[in-house]
Amino acid sequence: MSRKFLLLTAAMLVLVILISGCGAGKDQTTDDTGDIPTINEDTEDVLVRETLVYYQDDAGYLVPVMRKIPWVEGIAKATLKVMMDTPEQQEDLMAMGLRALLPADAEILGMSIKDGIAKVDFNNAVLNCGDAVAESNMVQGVVATLAGFSTIEKVQFLFDGKVVETMPYGTYVKEPLGPEDINLEMTGDSDIQGARVTVFFQSVSPSQYEYLIPVTRITSSPVATLETAIEELLAGPREVTNMNIDIPQETKLLGIQMDEGVTYINFSKEFSALAKSEESEEMVFKAILMTTRQFPDVNEVKILVDGREYPGDISMEAPVFANEF
Repeated sequence: MSRKFLLLTAAMLVLVILISGCGAGKDQTTDDTGDIPTINEDTEDVLVRETLVYYQDDAGYLVPVMRKIPWVEGIAKATLKVMMDTPEQQEDLMAMGLRALLPADAEILGMSIKDGIAKVDFNNAVLNCGDAVAESNMVQGVVATLAGFSTIEKVQFLFDGKVVETMPYGTYVKEPLGPEDINLEMTGDSDIQGARVTVFFQSVSPSQYEYLIPVTRITSSPVATLETAIEELLAGPREVTNMNIDIPQETKLLGIQMDEGVTYINFSKEFSALAKSEESEEMVFKAILMTTRQFPDVNEVKILVDGREYPGDISMEAPVFANEF
């Protein structure tokens, strides 16, 4: 073998190593979630991820809130830390009027992500929830939050390195868990066995933080359709709770149709009274648009009143998040 050939081979190997090294440097902008960071608008040199994090309100409902999580190695683990009732989080939680799902003395002993399953090892402090609702919300909220990362489909809970079948109040955690219906309404009517839809109702905390609550409702319809979801939204909350919807009374859905990619939702004349209240108008439109997001075929939405364009002046751009802080 000639010396010239050996030198050429060695040069090619060096080139491959250099190229590989450059690629490895680029990959360092992501962590084990595989997601891509964005630039923080307030501090341009800080990479952040707009992440949906779940908390609990005073009535026991799970509330999704978009938080800007600084991009660090192991960002999924960092996200769980903003769900803990620590002094660092209490100021934000107080402003929102919401509660953390994980106790202040919670610790993450380990975390790994493989084949769509995030294994999270908590210390035993996480087992000490106040009641069955808090326990169920903690599990659902952690799962729903982590499932917002592209590489996580299910979550396996461990406590001090051990898998348990159920938590003290009976919440099943033996197998990896995927996202469930958030705030599923329980009904005593056994005849209602139809499709499930998610609707968004308004609420306001004691600190005057306005937010939307997703509610999963079992309907009498065999198929989940946009018409069914809007009808359930108009029906409002089924029980007297901390929720409401500021759609004018007696408003009816006259019809929904799609034309050239635009979905037209036609309400009765009563709906036009909403234009007199700018604050209610914004929240109602946001609730409607968030409700439409569960239907992949619905992209652009326009609101009609008695077949005519809605008289108010409000943006119809679909929000990405129900709540932001």
